[in-house]
Amino acid sequence: MKQGGKKKPVQTTKIEENGDKLLSVECKPCLKRRKISDSDEKDEKLNESLTNGSNKRWSVVETDVEPEILEDMGVSMLEDEGACDGQKVLKNSVEQESETSSPICESVMVSNDNESSPQPVQQDKSVDHRKSNELSEDFFLYRRKQPVLPKGEDVFLKLSDEMVLMIFRWLPKNMLVRCSLVCKRWQRIAYDEVLWTRMDLGSRTLNSGSLGHVLTRGTTILRLAQAEISDPVFFSNCSILIKDVPCKLQYLDLSMAIISEEGLADLLSTCKNLRKLSLEHCRLNDKACAAIGQNYNLDTLNMSACYGITEACVSNILTGCRKLSALNVAWTDLSVAALNILCTKLPRSMQRINISGCRKTLTDNHLRQLVASCPDLVELDLSDCTTLTAESINIITNLDKIEYLALSRCYSIAPAAYLLLSSVNSLMYLDVFNLMSEQSVANLQENLPDVDVNKFLFSSVARPTVGIRRTSIWGLRVRD
Repeated sequence: MKQGGKKKPVQTTKIEENGDKLLSVECKPCLKRRKISDSDEKDEKLNESLTNGSNKRWSVVETDVEPEILEDMGVSMLEDEGACDGQKVLKNSVEQESETSSPICESVMVSNDNESSPQPVQQDKSVDHRKSNELSEDFFLYRRKQPVLPKGEDVFLKLSDEMVLMIFRWLPKNMLVRCSLVCKRWQRIAYDEVLWTRMDLGSRTLNSGSLGHVLTRGTTILRLAQAEISDPVFFSNCSILIKDVPCKLQYLDLSMAIISEEGLADLLSTCKNLRKLSLEHCRLNDKACAAIGQNYNLDTLNMSACYGITEACVSNILTGCRKLSALNVAWTDLSVAALNILCTKLPRSMQRINISGCRKTLTDNHLRQLVASCPDLVELDLSDCTTLTAESINIITNLDKIEYLALSRCYSIAPAAYLLLSSVNSLMYLDVFNLMSEQSVANLQENLPDVDVNKFLFSSVARPTVGIRRTSIWGLRVRD
């Protein structure tokens, strides 16, 4: 081929055929794609002729890469027929292998000085098949397009408030507080009373005014057992105090909570819709008891082991709470005057009562007044009332609906007096711990075959949690 400039050398390689004859093959260096140069007239004509045809090709430039390397990489080299005379082309048989399932047979165009036409020569079948497999395989890498979202777009704007509320229901309470700081819409949704109906703050330390923020969110069930509440409970600008937002609290557990008398009175004065209340082991004053009496729908009250219960406290509570059905005033050191008010002013709706621990104050006359005021008692606990006599058994037999009776450590009652309870058909459980020997208990069990003797060690009257269930109060869940 005659062209301006120096002619580049043509590399030659040798191919062994059946191990006998060596054939020299002229190989054109590797070709790269480039833009057509104006100086190369012959290549320009070639490109024009190819463009007019059905198959369009780019012009090529020469390179010094060996054809064996390109052949191993699976790159086929094609030379235009009219490019130059005397140079031959090595054609890759990858396309033929994909169309037919016959063994690979590569055709090599051999150039010889004495022959004018090329002759195909087949290679030996013992050639390494790894190269042919590499040539026949095509690798494709598909990548999924990632959606490009415009910066600053709020996808929550496309959701309704109900959908966002359903998402917020899966978040804990501390995360809801953080979400309320995002924007005004999130604050309105995060403070929805549906998300704050149940609250468990047991064994927590509450800072001043934090309890007021909780109650303003519409909490209905609140557990504060063993919690430490700092004074003041409410700030002066609290919406509950200025009557903008009514308190919706109905179930409150303050068992063994650390709270001052003034703080407890302030808390109870804002709660006027309570249905169940537990103040076990708390210190009360007259103001707090008067606030309890404002809850006219209160049906369960637990004041066991409370301090400071006076005659005025008992009178204020029983005057306002006329729907009481369960009351626990065990171990409160009630005076004789307080017991007189308690036994005479109890509402007729009372079904369960625990007044144990009145060692020297509760007498048979008090019990007679109690039975007359509450004839529908189902559960009665009079344990550790040492002044009761066998006459109390005759009084209890007048209760037609009694199911549970506890007279543990009532030492003034003779063991034989308990046999009178066989006439009470409704009685199911009887606890008389530390009164009889095992043989006497067995004889009592034989005489009372329908009654389980000494089955419960502790009373469950009006108590919020019984047994191992610590995540509920009065059977209601306090955690979402």
